[in-house]
Amino acid sequence: MPKQQQQKKRAYAKVSYSRKEALRSLVFQEGFKIKQAAQQLSINYASAKTIIIQFRQRQMRKCFKYLSMKPCLVKQVSQIKCQFKIISQTGGEKVNEKVYDLNCLKQYHE
Repeated sequence: MPKQQQQKKRAYAKVSYSRKEALRSLVFQEGFKIKQAAQQLSINYASAKTIIIQFRQRQMRKCFKYLSMKPCLVKQVSQIKCQFKIISQTGGEKVNEKVYDLNCLKQYHE
């Protein structure tokens, strides 16, 4: 028999949701390396790495809803109150949110 057929397949161990959450917390909130967090939670490093990568990809694909169909636009303004919001996230959780109000002056006309 060929060597590949003689080898046993690796055992598959499913990681519970609570352990996944703990892993995310350790890596993103506590600042642990993936390897350190995996060892602490007794999770296979390759599995832990996959969990973190998938989580990051899901967060990047997360949709943001804009007030208009065009997120960026240019138009003439005259004494319009401009407001924008900056949201900081770490590991998918909102860390900080700040709203800025600017009074836009009348735009220069040629």
